[in-house]
Amino acid sequence: MAKEYEKYVTVWEHREKATMWHATDLCRSCGSCAIYGKYGWLCPEVLETKDIVLSPQGLGPARNIMAFTGGDLSCCADFYGQAAQQIKKNCKNMWVLVETNGYGLTSQNLDKLKESGVDSFWLDIKAYDKEIYKKLCGTNNEWILKTPSEIIRRDFILEVLTLFIPEWVEDEQIAKISRLIFDLDPDIPLTILAFFPAYKMKNSRSPTLSDMVRIYHRTKEIGLNNVKLGNCGTFAKSKEDWDRLLQEVGKEAIG
Repeated sequence: MAKEYEKYVTVWEHREKATMWHATDLCRSCGSCAIYGKYGWLCPEVLETKDIVLSPQGLGPARNIMAFTGGDLSCCADFYGQAAQQIKKNCKNMWVLVETNGYGLTSQNLDKLKESGVDSFWLDIKAYDKEIYKKLCGTNNEWILKTPSEIIRRDFILEVLTLFIPEWVEDEQIAKISRLIFDLDPDIPLTILAFFPAYKMKNSRSPTLSDMVRIYHRTKEIGLNNVKLGNCGTFAKSKEDWDRLLQEVGKEAIG
């Protein structure tokens, strides 16, 4: 599948951009340029229509990245290591990205995935304080908080994601995660997703526009250089909301 996909790649990224974070630097997948022949209002305006293709996920560029996502995969390190090896063997210039919560990224598994050719990790840190993490995920996060340094030490590319969950993971939790990242490298990309109620947390609310703007500025004050906000439709619901959001954080901070 990777070998076949490589034939249709329209954007060749450098290894340091083998992340989900950098994808929105190129395109917001609105399809306006392909359908209407003009850029959408959030478009970065860096691609041409010929670079946009239709995929199962919608319209956007085909980047030279194979991403393993959808639940945590690092518990199957042997399989994904072998898959990465085959991708590297059969493709000319493909990067391999793994989405993970970090729990299975033991030193042994990290070494194994490094040797196999995995390039980058999309690391989901749910909370900083161990009590909150335990309530959310059912386990402790002692190793999770060590994982970023272990990833960087092995020269993987790292991006971090966390959720703003009112009354659970708010300003102080995200600030602690941001300082952890800053101490490693202030250029590590961070996405702050807005939580929306689902499953066993249907009674929890989504963050407000003010919540998300406030935490964006706080992470920037800590010193992080690359911060984006995600799931913006959950807190920006009107033209006035979007106008304020763009005025406060700028188009480049919308993930």
